[in-house]
Amino acid sequence: MECGSNRCPLTLNTTRICGNNPVDTAVKVSKIGFAAMKPNAVILVNKNEVFDGIAAAPLVHHPINAPLLFTDGIALSRETLSEIRRLSPKGYNSIHVFLVGNISKNVSLTLNLCGFRTFQIAGNNHFETACKIPDLRNEFENILIVSGEDYSEGIMASYWSAHHGDPILFVRRNSVPDCTLESIKKMHDINAYIIGSVKTISEDVEKTLAGMKNIKHIDRIDGVTPFDIAVDFAEYKDSETEFGWGRDYKEGHAFTFGSIHQPMDIIAGVIFAHMGKHTPLLLIENDKVPAVVEKYIKSVKAMPPNNMPRPPFMHGFILGDISNISYTAQLMLEDALSIDHEMMSM
Repeated sequence: MECGSNRCPLTLNTTRICGNNPVDTAVKVSKIGFAAMKPNAVILVNKNEVFDGIAAAPLVHHPINAPLLFTDGIALSRETLSEIRRLSPKGYNSIHVFLVGNISKNVSLTLNLCGFRTFQIAGNNHFETACKIPDLRNEFENILIVSGEDYSEGIMASYWSAHHGDPILFVRRNSVPDCTLESIKKMHDINAYIIGSVKTISEDVEKTLAGMKNIKHIDRIDGVTPFDIAVDFAEYKDSETEFGWGRDYKEGHAFTFGSIHQPMDIIAGVIFAHMGKHTPLLLIENDKVPAVVEKYIKSVKAMPPNNMPRPPFMHGFILGDISNISYTAQLMLEDALSIDHEMMSM
């Protein structure tokens, strides 16, 4: 094992969150995000349902203000139940736990017996489940359109949704599901942002959406690879609507880094986009940082004048232990994020 027996090493400018599984990772993230405050509620998602997790992300934002935890869909783990008890959610419209998607009623019964009021948001599939989420958001001006067939190009949308509260709706590559169309028809003068390339969301789908009278403005954030798309989204800012992170300037920035092969760990980390350093998601490979990601990080890093290190500084949260994202990749991130490394190489 790399780095001796340490499966969760730290560096000066990176913090790892290492769980034994996605359920454990989500609990650890919750303990960081809500260390000193009570949430209004908890969001519960089946650990095996990536798209349910993506769809649930906007519920994390205010006014619900909730961590996202996982269950196996049939029973509640001891660790998750213990964390819900620790959190002791205050209640949002008298609901303590929102169950999103494919989760057995046994989980609700367990929570009810423990004194928590529950509310389930579920359709016949993840397309329909996502269509129910906008009804729980009080106000929003934007929606994100993401592939419901391939999560790799759209999973970064979950971080913006947790940060800003904008709902996510799913489409197929070549068609728009009826529930997605109906959900949009209930909205008034909405801005739509497609997250993903034509490999996952075709031009025909974009034309269909652009032709809807409810959508007043539409744009696409894409790229050659998921790594490119995540960088493009982190940089993107619509000057007309103010949608987007707009992290394209030299300043102290923080990001969350995840492996596309560990999507539930990525979803577990959305609280970092909602609170604290409010991080966009960047994707890395298991054993290296893609060149497009490394170049972007260095391009937005401010260098102090007169060779004297001082704020602003950079930081990165890494989701997963060294078996998912290697120590070598972590050191590459440390080098890209660090002002000290940059100065010493001059």
